[in-house]
Amino acid sequence: MRTLSIALLALAITGCETTSGTGRKTAAERAAELQRYREQKAAEEEARQKAIAEGRDPEEAVKAMRAAQAPATPETPASPETPASPAIAGMPATPAVAPAAPALPVGPRMGLFGLRASLFGSTLATGDSAGTSSTVGVRYFFTETVGVDLDAGFAYASAGETSVTGLSLGLGLNAYGGAPGSALRPFFSLAGSLNQVGAANTSTSVLTLAAGGGLEYWIAPQLSVSTSLMLGLAVVPNAETLAIGTFRPGLGVTLYTE
Repeated sequence: MRTLSIALLALAITGCETTSGTGRKTAAERAAELQRYREQKAAEEEARQKAIAEGRDPEEAVKAMRAAQAPATPETPASPETPASPAIAGMPATPAVAPAAPALPVGPRMGLFGLRASLFGSTLATGDSAGTSSTVGVRYFFTETVGVDLDAGFAYASAGETSVTGLSLGLGLNAYGGAPGSALRPFFSLAGSLNQVGAANTSTSVLTLAAGGGLEYWIAPQLSVSTSLMLGLAVVPNAETLAIGTFRPGLGVTLYTE
């Protein structure tokens, strides 16, 4: 109390100055500050004594008390969201349009797989003999321009008054030319087949090797038609018979899938 009395007496002697123009505090303001200072010190001392009694660090207790008395930092107001652009008066909002799926390219491409059929083809024949053949099979492209065929077929031929029927299994390799993406593509072909033919009560095996070329036209990315002309060599091992000639494998139709 003696210290407080001396402080109040000093304030009374210096006079009651105002803050206007000079920036100095009045005697009443200084007395209030001094009182708050003494109350703060008294509270800190009380906190120290309480911490000592409870076995805690007194300085940590004082720091915790000061932190609790510190004014809270005001929160930063959230920035307002940007309003959506209003639609033009009299015009409806334009709906979002999903991107269109890319169109499939036409022509051969790596990984393309197809189911194929060849109809109204002619068989390799000489002299008075003539025949027709049909095949079904698959085609697969293992590069952008080269595909392989595996076919199974049925053949019918006639020589004079004798009719011959047969079954065949063939393997072919096609190499395509032309511009990539063009619907009409020329191709070169190599093929081989093993045929089992029979007439009346006899049957024989015929081995055929052929080379030639043709055209394939893609009506759509997954559908094409083709035709070709081949030069073939037919060998009948049991009869020591050899035949050479041109033949048309037929009109081919291929349905492609990825």
